[in-house]
Amino acid sequence: MKIKTTILALTASLALIISLGSTATAQRSGKGDKLKAFVNEGFEKMTEPVQVTEVGGIDLLENIKQTTELPADLFNRDSEGDFGVGPNIYGNEMPIEASTEKLDEADKKLFDPAGNGGGNNFAGIVTYKPGKLDKERTYITIPFMSDKKPIKMTKGMMYCVEYSISLAESSKYATNNLGLLFSKELINGAPLGPISKEAGRTLTNYNNKIYNNFYGWDKVCATYEAKGDEICLIIGNFEMNADTKTEVLKKPKTFENPVIPHAYYFIDNVRIKEVTSKEQCRCYQADTVNIEDSYSTLIYDKTPEINDKMTNAQKIAAQVAYYGFGKKSMTPSSKDIYNYVIEQMNANPSLNIEIEGHNDDKEDQIAEQNQEFQNMARQRAEAVKKYFIAQGIDEARLTVSSRGASVNSPEIDNEYDDNETKEAKNRRVMFKVVTK
Repeated sequence: MKIKTTILALTASLALIISLGSTATAQRSGKGDKLKAFVNEGFEKMTEPVQVTEVGGIDLLENIKQTTELPADLFNRDSEGDFGVGPNIYGNEMPIEASTEKLDEADKKLFDPAGNGGGNNFAGIVTYKPGKLDKERTYITIPFMSDKKPIKMTKGMMYCVEYSISLAESSKYATNNLGLLFSKELINGAPLGPISKEAGRTLTNYNNKIYNNFYGWDKVCATYEAKGDEICLIIGNFEMNADTKTEVLKKPKTFENPVIPHAYYFIDNVRIKEVTSKEQCRCYQADTVNIEDSYSTLIYDKTPEINDKMTNAQKIAAQVAYYGFGKKSMTPSSKDIYNYVIEQMNANPSLNIEIEGHNDDKEDQIAEQNQEFQNMARQRAEAVKKYFIAQGIDEARLTVSSRGASVNSPEIDNEYDDNETKEAKNRRVMFKVVTK
């Protein structure tokens, strides 16, 4: 399809209603229950296996009901082009894989016991457009269902609510106000503009921060005490533009399509569980404290030492990228490292690379209480893999591995390095040539 057609089609307010089928669970808790899955929506169950080729593809999901002129977008692993996963018209994202899913063991049993992760699909929504386009918004509405029958939340019950988001590279803006509305009615044919929020029923993540991450998935999380009449969850921005904080972004060099004057977010894995306390909502704990700011800000840096006597494999192994505490985003130095390896792969098409992630032991300690730090080594390696793919490297040539904090960096000098320096040297990604 033509990009022009797609952009014009986006000028209508979008909303979707998803009747949860086999891809979602909804259960009422009985007396004495402590944790119970209430919603688990991954935008997975399609009415039939077809290619997603147009805007409004979320209509291809089973039991969809359209609430405004156009439904929201659907991105599908088996589709190609504008609405495939990986590079597409709005950005470059992959469904969440089980190996990188930020779930503790209890939540894995509730939401992902088979280790399937995010599967094949995710949605796309608009949270902001400036000026005369300010009324053009997208909302996702998820009715609460059990055995294909509508249910309500339990009065007085506390719920932990989370979903994963990634800012699309087409976005000129990033925003806060990624909101959640627990509604007692379905919204049908809503006019253009923000859907009205309701006091006591609308909330954001704890800090209501701006989500500006192009690379990888972040979580929006909150806790909610039910009134007892809620029949659906609505996701989107419920504030006027004047009350929405925005951040103007530079176009990523890896994104070839035009930037659009909007804030567009990919959405996946909407989950609600019943809890008896906020402490059982791990993602909420992550939002209440910016833990990484409480620890070291040191980022180790070293220029790789290579010479003409070294083999190509040795030169690549000498490239090591280092990270800040709790971080997976690239630094200028790490970007140079990535690009060197990419250049070698482009020069030698038979070269296959293993991307090996590492973290320090303190990140592992924090991960026990804060799921944003879980599998930090793998998160770093997966972010690098995504960057390589965006630069045109075939995914089949890349392997990701995670060593966690199990292997100390050879750069560590036990005689002279203090603990902070040792930890900084351990927060790294390494590369090696492999035979496939």
